[in-house]
Amino acid sequence: MKLVNTLLASSLITVLTLSVNAKEMPPAGGTPGEFTVPATQEMTLENGLKVTFIPYGSTPKATVRLVTNTGNIDDGEKVWLADLSFDMLRQGTTSQSAKALAEAVASMGGEINTSVGMDSSFIGMDVLGEFTPDAVGVLADMAINASFAQADLARLKTDSQRNLAVQKSSPSAIATEAFYQSIYGNHPYGRLYPTADSLAALTVDDTKTFISTNFVPNRSHLYVSGVFDQAAVSKAVKSAFADWQAGEARATKTVLTKPGPTLELIEREGAPQSTLRLGLATVDATHPDYTKLSVMNTLLGGAFSSRITSNIREDKGYTYSPRSAVVDRLGSAVWYEGADVTAEATGASLVEIFKEIELLASEAPTAEELKGVQNYMAGIFVLRNSSRSAIISQLAFLELHGLDKAYLTDYVKNVHSVTPEEVSNMARKYLDNASMHLTIVGDTATVTPQLKEVKALEAYQ
Repeated sequence: MKLVNTLLASSLITVLTLSVNAKEMPPAGGTPGEFTVPATQEMTLENGLKVTFIPYGSTPKATVRLVTNTGNIDDGEKVWLADLSFDMLRQGTTSQSAKALAEAVASMGGEINTSVGMDSSFIGMDVLGEFTPDAVGVLADMAINASFAQADLARLKTDSQRNLAVQKSSPSAIATEAFYQSIYGNHPYGRLYPTADSLAALTVDDTKTFISTNFVPNRSHLYVSGVFDQAAVSKAVKSAFADWQAGEARATKTVLTKPGPTLELIEREGAPQSTLRLGLATVDATHPDYTKLSVMNTLLGGAFSSRITSNIREDKGYTYSPRSAVVDRLGSAVWYEGADVTAEATGASLVEIFKEIELLASEAPTAEELKGVQNYMAGIFVLRNSSRSAIISQLAFLELHGLDKAYLTDYVKNVHSVTPEEVSNMARKYLDNASMHLTIVGDTATVTPQLKEVKALEAYQ
């Protein structure tokens, strides 16, 4: 705990330094120690449900989360089916209404929450520690006995239609979907939004079948983190989930990506800004280069003080909030730089982005610049692992990608072991300017002439 507190203090100083002046890297400090994963105890039920108990902290609260290996990857042609199906789990069970469920959990000091991702989804809640066994019972009831009422689906679909209309009018959403389609094509990773008609066509039977097929114990993991009576919770888990029937194991889906370069310009007539997405497929979290790639990304565009941000935000004033990121998928990942730039500076922004990539690929950063990035990443890592839910998220990430706990325990050490030459090599190895996918949503009359002046785009024409 003393080590964690020290790291937290160091990371907060780093974050504040980054915020005060984007052009100044955080001060060099002592190398943070290795992160220690809290002690866990595991068991597996006969139906295949894995259970992990994580005694953590001193606040008398617990997080109970049922994570399952499914999500939009299993939508098939029915995009957002996973989202609606998990929403239906919150609408009541055969023994109690949605209102009764919510009131029961509220009386435990918590609320029900669900989350649907591309490859992993969950239902869960935070409750006072003494009510953890009761929370387990509520989650089991939702998972096994959801009511799937037609009226609930109709209401959820109406809400989803409104959300879809908002998303489809957003240049950021339009650019992001088109960008991922350029990389993944018709694979679920490239289909982010349904059409209004396909969403309207989803039925109660669709949601019921999705849950019975994909939300099964042998593809799920129950995590309990916090302060709780483990013996009582273990007994509750065995009783509540004993009748949950196992299903088929998840079939492995091959992920194929399309090579660049590609350029797609999507009309948004009169737009004062251009929304940019530039990137390509890269290695995933299981690859030996992944940590080095993450360090390179943070230095290049993934932090407020990063090179691209300092260039096109601070120095040039082309944009307010550019950022780069490595987005994880199973068996794949994507590196991208995203920004909303002034329409008149679209070409100039791309020139600077390509220039920064080329510069990093040809010249290693200074040790001082890299040290600041490493301190920042180590501090953020500690902050992201300083709660009950964060620990669960990290352990679920390990399981999803088949990673060992050493990924967590050695993270700080591995980040600090990356050399300036390795950072440059990662840019040179993975960020080929002539192989990128570029999506622009903006005013074509304003943007098109500018693109002809961007030398790096000659291969894209």
